[in-house]
Amino acid sequence: MQTQRTTDEFKNEPFTDYSKPENADAMRAAIEQVRSELGRDYPIIINGEKIMVDEKFESFNPSEKSQIVGRFADADADAENLVEKAIEAATEAFKTWRNVKAEERAEYLFKAAQIIRERKHFFSAWLAFEVGKTWAEADGETAEAIDFLEFYGREMIRYAQRQPITKIEGEDNRLEYVPLGVGAIIPPWNFPLAIMAGMTLAAVVCGNTTVLKPSPDAPT
Repeated sequence: MQTQRTTDEFKNEPFTDYSKPENADAMRAAIEQVRSELGRDYPIIINGEKIMVDEKFESFNPSEKSQIVGRFADADADAENLVEKAIEAATEAFKTWRNVKAEERAEYLFKAAQIIRERKHFFSAWLAFEVGKTWAEADGETAEAIDFLEFYGREMIRYAQRQPITKIEGEDNRLEYVPLGVGAIIPPWNFPLAIMAGMTLAAVVCGNTTVLKPSPDAPT
């Protein structure tokens, strides 16, 4: 994959104006869509493999605690083996991902940002159900997630270029940034989309791989 983007100046994703009827209607439709998807079972995913275990825990709507958002496979019973399996998979993936060109890695972030942008009300509706955010708060977090992807993608392309350093006569020196390996990502519950996306994809766009453990208070 080659990036087709000319890296124009970064601009923050605009917030949604819910005083406009079409925006409010779109958010209401997204809320109903998410409401129809509540209560599903979610597996642990390692290297694309969906792993279900007997033990589960529930995520509930803090604004209506009887409303179950989802039921999640609980890794605690076999934590050591599952963590080892995840690290091994991420380590193996790192062997090839580290060699992917920075521009291509950045393009994945730009594409992800566009997908979130096109479905922003859907993401915001999930935030409203799972962590009790208002429409404006949820929309702000969704916009922040888009900002992280757009900004980090541009920064990766910039860092991949030859960096200016002090020249020393008789020497040909250069500064390069290199991927380091597998990162552990443990985001907090209060920004389960933006901080999770920012932490994870900052590592990924730099050529690293990750093992992600969402907060048990906001795992969806």
